[in-house]
Amino acid sequence: MPQLARSALLLALLPAGLTAQAGTPPPATPPATAAAPKPKSPNIIKFTGDLGYVSTAGNSSVQTLNLGNRVSAKLGVVTVSQQFSLVHGRSKGKTVTSLYRAQLRSDYSLQTTFGLYGQVNYERNVFAGLASRIATNTGLTALLHADARHRLTLEGGVSVNAQRSVDPTKRPNQDFLGGRAATSYTQKLGPKASFAQSVELLPNFRDREDLRINTESTVVAPITKEVGVKLSYVIRYDGLPQPGFLSTDRLFTSGIQITL
Repeated sequence: MPQLARSALLLALLPAGLTAQAGTPPPATPPATAAAPKPKSPNIIKFTGDLGYVSTAGNSSVQTLNLGNRVSAKLGVVTVSQQFSLVHGRSKGKTVTSLYRAQLRSDYSLQTTFGLYGQVNYERNVFAGLASRIATNTGLTALLHADARHRLTLEGGVSVNAQRSVDPTKRPNQDFLGGRAATSYTQKLGPKASFAQSVELLPNFRDREDLRINTESTVVAPITKEVGVKLSYVIRYDGLPQPGFLSTDRLFTSGIQITL
């Protein structure tokens, strides 16, 4: 009888135990953690403006103005930039220097060190016999070296040029295919001071004699966080200048640079 009592008690308690197990909710599964979105490259807009002016009176009367600007916007892997520069000089009431240059450029990063670029350049220098030159360039860029103080880049590509002369009777207007090879080196001399050197080779595939070489050396020394003194020396060589003009122009400018 004791054994029957124990069996009956077990049978009586079994449904209650099953019911308790059935009513017990399964342990909660922790919700899956959503993958954190990848950080996007910040959009960066930079502005740099240059201004210089010289005026003399008395035994000589000369006024020279040089100004320029550069605006760049970094939108992810694409960087769009615009540049403009003007040098204008007058002596005894007459214009003796007038040089305009403008550029619109777009860079696309393929990797950390390689990319594509496309740019349109405009130039006007009537005192070198050039009414206008429009060049459309495209090619590859390579970052050869970069560290905390030094940066060296190399570019190469092709260009389509439309060149117009001040006097077409002396040298006809030209449309030609050319090449472009350029290098740029920058060195930081301090938190805001820097030195930059650029060299650009522009051959004419139609006429080998028509080789142009542009170089620019620049030093910037800070005055405040946003304002600095800029010294620039530019050499422009044209292997086939306009008739009656020299092959080399040299240009030294100094002034104030504002960076925002």
